[in-house]
Amino acid sequence: MKKLHYLKIQNFKVFGQPITIELDQPSVLIGPNNSGKTTVIQALALWHLGIKKWYQERFNSTNPSSIGLNRLDIPQVPVLHTKYFWQKLSLRKNKSPITMSITVGVEFKSQVEECSLNFKYSSSEVIYFQLDEKTVKKNELLNYINQLKIEMLYPMAGIATEEPLLQEGRINVLIGEGKTSEVLRNFCYQVVENDDKNHTNDWQEITQLMKRLFQIDLKKPTVLRARGSIELKYTTPSITKNGLDIAVAGRGQQQVLLLISYLFVHKNTVLLLDEPDAHLEILRQRQILTVLNYLADKNDNQIIMATHSSVILENAIDSNLVMLIDGEAMNLAKKPIIKKALKDFGLEHYYKAKISKAILYVEGSTDIEMLKALAELLNHPAKELLTDKLNCYYIKDSDPDASFDKEIDKATGDYRSHKEHFYALKACVPALTGIALFDGDNRRKPDEISDDLATVYWKKYQLENYFIMPQVIEEFVKAYYAKQFLASSTAQRNLALLKEAINQTILVDILNNDAQAYAAYLKLDKALQRQLFINNANNKKLSEFLDHVLEKFSELNHKPRLLNKGRYYELIPFLPKPAVDSEVTEKLDLLVKYLRM
Repeated sequence: MKKLHYLKIQNFKVFGQPITIELDQPSVLIGPNNSGKTTVIQALALWHLGIKKWYQERFNSTNPSSIGLNRLDIPQVPVLHTKYFWQKLSLRKNKSPITMSITVGVEFKSQVEECSLNFKYSSSEVIYFQLDEKTVKKNELLNYINQLKIEMLYPMAGIATEEPLLQEGRINVLIGEGKTSEVLRNFCYQVVENDDKNHTNDWQEITQLMKRLFQIDLKKPTVLRARGSIELKYTTPSITKNGLDIAVAGRGQQQVLLLISYLFVHKNTVLLLDEPDAHLEILRQRQILTVLNYLADKNDNQIIMATHSSVILENAIDSNLVMLIDGEAMNLAKKPIIKKALKDFGLEHYYKAKISKAILYVEGSTDIEMLKALAELLNHPAKELLTDKLNCYYIKDSDPDASFDKEIDKATGDYRSHKEHFYALKACVPALTGIALFDGDNRRKPDEISDDLATVYWKKYQLENYFIMPQVIEEFVKAYYAKQFLASSTAQRNLALLKEAINQTILVDILNNDAQAYAAYLKLDKALQRQLFINNANNKKLSEFLDHVLEKFSELNHKPRLLNKGRYYELIPFLPKPAVDSEVTEKLDLLVKYLRM
């Protein structure tokens, strides 16, 4: 049942400007790290704690003064200093205190009533808060909210080998500190106690669920009076005699038991779950979402969860999926264009487009490394963009013509048109610009340049053609042997073998086994040899040429191959700057233009 309809936050942790988050049953919060997913959950916990404290001290009172709240009394939002509650730690503006506000839309008597708390900084240990003036006089609403149960749970983080029987207050403190591993047995014990008290069969249902999910038989938790601790064991089809302690179970199994027992202990409650999918593989993530929704409906819960799980995302996108990014909150379920993009390409692509506002398309990750190395060699501004923060998308095959192999790729999700990808994301992020930089592959395809997307092709066969040259290969190998501290005679012998491998490969791959042309090549000086190689190699796939050189060299010197294809970019530092084709600079200039728009 939906009990809370929306949350408004201002100046709390990562949120400065007012932000409204729509809530549903269930509500799924997604976003990159540090986007505020956990902050939303903590805001609800703090709001509820404040309401209950105000009710205890000010309900039906004529005293309008604010109430102090010690940071140690807020276990759900642990901080070392109360300034950490405020966005950017900003406590004052123009000598006036900055107010932190949390507002919640609560369903009451079939309509949504708004209830706000305003917080002000007092000291490192204490903050003060007041109830909104409009809400103070709504006694029935305040009485209802005071009775409303809101509980918070962090993910499992290991498990204690021994767990004492705890009071509810201590359990809440440990949960607030993220020490859920120290309360699992207590939750299970509470379920059994509640069964005895209320004549229910919740523990039986838990054991049935765990048996179905993990093929185990859970035993009833018991209190070891001599040690003051709780024992919780289970058996498996292969271990039936004495059973195993829950501490030796898999982390995913412990996490699922924690969630299920938590839901049974907290019926008719708004449950705030931080990454309930933690430690679960894909199948379990889908299962736990189904279980959570089933138990929430059965036990009259509203679930609000923060997650990174793409599986939960896919299942929530049609109902209530709120994305937090750059201080904004968007209900993606209500945005068909964004929803389609997420279904087609996944959440990560939308994140990156939203954050970077630009995208680079290449045929593989090695293209990025080669572009980086060329930009470094030329000291080109593109080197500042070709970093780990770059938003790039790899295209397996940039040829749009249909073929059987490509259709197979499409069916398995490995193929995407870069234009389809770009314009799907641009519909979600209008400011998006992009550049696609593909190999020419001797197809002589024309460049397509528009204001938002440029698709350009290398004039030579592929990017490797701009730096794979005999002299560059030789210089790379010389530097390699210099680091090996080989005897001079050994190094010279190996370099002679390398020269032989290069020449044999030039004869076969570059000169097409033309013995006359090869004989003429050998008579030329180095400069003319270099030019002849370039003239004859433009339309050749030089990555294959280098493959053959390295394989032949390995055969001749009886040593392992020096370099695999994924590291060919390591040759680029040995390319003389004057030998860099002007087209490389042109392409890097274009890259900067479209990635910096």
